Amino acid sequence: MRWIPNLLTLTNAFFGCIALLFIHDLNLEYLSYCIGVSLLCDLFDGYFARKLSVASKMGKELDSLADIISFGIVPGALIAKIGFLVSNPIFLIGFLITLGSLYRLARFNLEKSQLNYFIGLPTPANTLMILGLAWGIYDYELFQIINTDKDTLMSPFSVFLIFTTFLSIFLMNSKLKILSFKILPKHRISWLLRGGFFLTCLILLINFRMTALAFIIPLLLFISILEQKLLKNKI
Repeated sequence: MRWIPNLLTLTNAFFGCIALLFIHDLNLEYLSYCIGVSLLCDLFDGYFARKLSVASKMGKELDSLADIISFGIVPGALIAKIGFLVSNPIFLIGFLITLGSLYRLARFNLEKSQLNYFIGLPTPANTLMILGLAWGIYDYELFQIINTDKDTLMSPFSVFLIFTTFLSIFLMNSKLKILSFKILPKHRISWLLRGGFFLTCLILLINFRMTALAFIIPLLLFISILEQKLLKNKI
């Protein structure tokens, strides 16, 4: 049973690698499945490591390396692929997200364990936000709207790529306290905010399907900031 956490971590990395194949064909459906499996493995590898009392430095490093693939290279490659698909000259800027993820994970490894909140947007959440944006572009055929002059540096689509990339990097490496759902909250306000968050997420998913991810992550940021204000940072 001691091998379960590392197996989950390696499975995370495995499906991250497969996700890259689906990015090549821009198969968002199967890409989403792969990211979903990687996300579940990332959630449960640490849980089982603690429950089985097999947490180790090697496991922590292995987890970060797997996350670099699934939640670093994958979102960067997805943004790059979207830019390349419309022949945008700055499509490679997407891989700055990969570098930002690498820096964020390295910093995370040096910080104390965070149960109540994360410092900066976690790389899995950032990947979900990027995936939601990709689904929005695909579902609502936004290429024709935002890419009116695709061959210039400051075309609407270029601005979109630049903004998305640097917003992603900023959120991951900021000092913002982002809610963690690893433990149950102690305050009634926290319960109400989390309940409202999950209810809103459900409504968004029903109405916008996978595109809802692009709204859910900003909503998480808003709820996190609001809770800190209401509780005067006593979380």
